Amino acid sequence: MIESKLEELFNSIENSKLYKEYRSIENILNKDEEIKKLIDEIKTLEKKATYLENNGDDSYKLVDEEIRKKSDILNSKQVYIEYLNKMEEFNDELAMSSRIINDYIEEKV
Repeated sequence: MIESKLEELFNSIENSKLYKEYRSIENILNKDEEIKKLIDEIKTLEKKATYLENNGDDSYKLVDEEIRKKSDILNSKQVYIEYLNKMEEFNDELAMSSRIINDYIEEKV
């Protein structure tokens, strides 16, 4: 019974307007090669900066500056902004649902 209710919950989430909007903008984002490249570059630079900082190499500051510049470019892209907004809305809805479930369980236990 619990499994079927969980399945219903997951189906409800997957069929929600907000989730569909989020997935739609995510698909658009994944097709944008410039954005994908920026994200990959930022991730690589973040790893490099972390490595340098952990090894006491102050050149991580230069890498951090490069990350900031690339992040500024990324954050200026309208499709990326829309993606972040939809992701935040969806995460907020999930968090609220999780709180409701937790409150219900605590009340019943």
